[in-house]
Amino acid sequence: MPARVFISCGQATPEERATADGVRRWLVSEGFDAYVAVNVQTISDLNAGIIGAIRTSDYYLFIDFPRDAIASGVARRGSLYSHQELAVAYALDFEHILLVKHEGVADEGVGKFIVSNIPKATSHTDVLKLVQDAVAKAGWSKDYSRHLSLERLRWGPQITYGDHTGARAVQVLHGDILNGRPDAAAYDVVAHLASVRDLQSGALIAHQDTSLLKASGHIGYSHTIWPKKERSFDLLAISLNHPSHVFLHSSLDLNPRQPIVTQPGRYEFHYEFVADRYPLLKVSFELAVGTLPVAAPVIL
Repeated sequence: MPARVFISCGQATPEERATADGVRRWLVSEGFDAYVAVNVQTISDLNAGIIGAIRTSDYYLFIDFPRDAIASGVARRGSLYSHQELAVAYALDFEHILLVKHEGVADEGVGKFIVSNIPKATSHTDVLKLVQDAVAKAGWSKDYSRHLSLERLRWGPQITYGDHTGARAVQVLHGDILNGRPDAAAYDVVAHLASVRDLQSGALIAHQDTSLLKASGHIGYSHTIWPKKERSFDLLAISLNHPSHVFLHSSLDLNPRQPIVTQPGRYEFHYEFVADRYPLLKVSFELAVGTLPVAAPVIL
């Protein structure tokens, strides 16, 4: 899933709305999932909607336009709603924040404590170029996530694995999942196989096992992943006696356990990972099945 950028930008005038939309469209063209705060105004609980959208974003972009003049001088205040959103992002410990300010806007609130080396805009037409230069300089990547992300796929050693359905000689493909948040643990992280596709025929493989997958190295089928730490799941297991047979180490209470793939070929596997208060993570890869040693999977 592409990195989501939360765009906090005033929407008081047609020029401000056009600026926000231009920034959004450019970010989308660069492969990001761009989100403008105005989109949540149809949600019944506006405040909860804004906080939820910020919480599930990876990057935060603050664009501050001038509002009313401050009585003590020529400086103007910034957008009240944008500053409230910035305070929420600061409280959620965002590591990647870019601030684009219009000249003449006073440094107030949380914005006073966030250092920004981005030149100030003198008009609405300056903003897009300033954002483009700042994103490039900061090295923002569409592949970055501050939530759950797949760090790597790796084959474990050849073992005899046993669970409530019996024992099998297998080699396990592990998926290492990183919690990118610096401020919050990911509780009750679980995974399941969403679908399998035979790439030769293009058909989906019918299988009955969408239950929880084994938490690697632990008793059970869920992990708590601490901030900036990673944990692994058993994504699938290749039978050493029948290399074309692919099994799942899952919570499905069906004995004997049946393989989900029984024929050699190339397959596309799709998985989903969820955790409390974290956005859904989808992982896909291709794998050639049927020979030993097992091939390296190709992440999609």
